[in-house]
Order: sequence, then structure tokens, then C-alpha cells
Amino acid sequence: MIAGKHIIIECEGEHAHLSEEKLESTLSSAAKAAGATVLSSHFHRFGPQQGITGVLVLAESHITVHTWPEHNYAAFDVFMCGDCDPDKAAEVIIAAASSTQVTTNSIIRGIANDKCETFSSNTNFGLPKYLQATENNDNNLSRQEQL
Repeated sequence: MIAGKHIIIECEGEHAHLSEEKLESTLSSAAKAAGATVLSSHFHRFGPQQGITGVLVLAESHITVHTWPEHNYAAFDVFMCGDCDPDKAAEVIIAAASSTQVTTNSIIRGIANDKCETFSSNTNFGLPKYLQATENNDNNLSRQEQL
């Protein structure tokens, strides 16, 4: 059973410095471009010159943003099911600002069955040691999941 597609967008640069209003407008435009239905939204700035967190709750799942202007970094999640096109939402988000580096990762979400293949990766790509997965033979949880 395929539940939907989850796109993770990581931005270094201008995205991290967008205003609360610009972020809310961008996420709303992204939802519209994808054909999603916005049920509610909430955005919060942590203080002057500090980061923003925001969420659009969709009938088809969600779009979120978290910014760290002090680190020149913004993280967006787009998760949608049904007939929506999360790739179109990602395009709108990416186009909203000129970041020096944008990275996207896509995950097909769902439960594997005889009609679905599952893929697993244990590559840590230079992550700090506390974020690296370590196998636990008792219950197959990564070290991060155990904490």
C-alpha cells in the first residue's frame, strides 16, 4: 500500500531569512500548485532575528518549515497522498528564494506488501556520531530511535 510521497527540502541561503508572511504565502502557493486542500495553518517566530516554524495541515497530509537564520539553513517537508503532486509543491518552495544550495530527498511512504518493494539504506554520509544509526540486535532499533 502506497500512502504518499514525502519530499524533504534542505536549503542553505536566502530561504532561511524569509519572513513569516513570505513563508506562509509560499507554503500556501505550494499547496495550491500541488492540488492540495489547506485545512489550517500555524506559524511561530521564536523572537527577533530568530527562526520560524510553520505548518500547513492539509486534507492530504502536511507541509512544514523550520528556519535557523543564525545557521543560514531552512528545512521544509512536503508529504501528500491522493491525487496531489508534491513535486509541484517542492518546485514552488525552491523557487521562492535564491539559496546557495538546495537538496531534496524523496521517500515513497507506505506499508510493503507483495506488490511493493522496500528499500533500506544504512549510509551515514558523514553525519555526527550521535545521529549515525547503530544496529541493536535485540530489537533492530537504531541508536537514535532508542534515545
